Amino acid sequence: MKNSRSILRAALYPAILAVCAAVPGLAFARAGGGGGSGGGGGGILMLPIILIYLAILHYRLYIKSKEARELLGTVSRLDPAWNIDSMKTIISETFFKVQRAWMERDQTIARDRMSKAIYENYKAQTDQMKAEHKKNMMEKVELLGSRIVSVLDYKDDTKDSFWVYIEGSMIDYTINDQTNEVISGTPGKAEKFTELWKFIREPQGWVLDKIDPEVSLDDLKVLTSMTES
Repeated sequence: MKNSRSILRAALYPAILAVCAAVPGLAFARAGGGGGSGGGGGGILMLPIILIYLAILHYRLYIKSKEARELLGTVSRLDPAWNIDSMKTIISETFFKVQRAWMERDQTIARDRMSKAIYENYKAQTDQMKAEHKKNMMEKVELLGSRIVSVLDYKDDTKDSFWVYIEGSMIDYTINDQTNEVISGTPGKAEKFTELWKFIREPQGWVLDKIDPEVSLDDLKVLTSMTES
C-alpha cells in the first residue's frame, strides 16, 4: 500500500509538468469553445501558488480516479458496459470525432457519440460560425491521457453516467474561411489543455453529454462514485 508521501509525490510530479502549460494560458477554442489565450509576466510571480494549487488538484484527481477504478472493478463483473478498457476506447474515439466535427463545422460527424442536448448545442454554435465565415482550425490533435474520476451506477441504466478527466494537446486557431486570414490563436503553436467530459448511457451505449473546459477543485468536490446495484 502506498503511504501518503508516495501518493503526494505521484500528484506533485504531473502538477510540475502541468504548471508549464498553465502559466502561458489555455488553448484558444477547440470543441465547445473552451479555453482562451493569455499569459504574461505575472505568471512567474504566481508560480509557487499555481504549483501548490496544481499539486492539490492532481492529488484529488488521483483519489477520485482510484475510487472510480475500484468501483468499476466491482460493477463491471455484473454489467459489461462498465468495462474500463471498452470505456477508454469509447472516450478516445469520441474525443477525436468531436474535434473533427467541430473543425469541419459538421456535427453529424460525431452525432452517434453525442447526446441530443450537446449535439444541438454544438450544431447551433458551428452553424453560427459558418454564418460568420469563421473556421476553427485544429492540427496535431492528441489525447495525452484520460482518467475516469466519477462513476454513477444506478439500477435504472438510463441514469448511469461517468466523468473523465481529459488531457489533450493541439494547435488551435481560427480563420476567416473566405480569406484564410487568421482571426485568433497562433498557427504552429501547440497548446496543452485539460477538461472534464461527462458521458451518459443511452440505448446505443455511452455518449458525450457535457464538456467542462475548466477543471477546478470545486468541480472535483462534487464528483463522486456510487452504485445502487
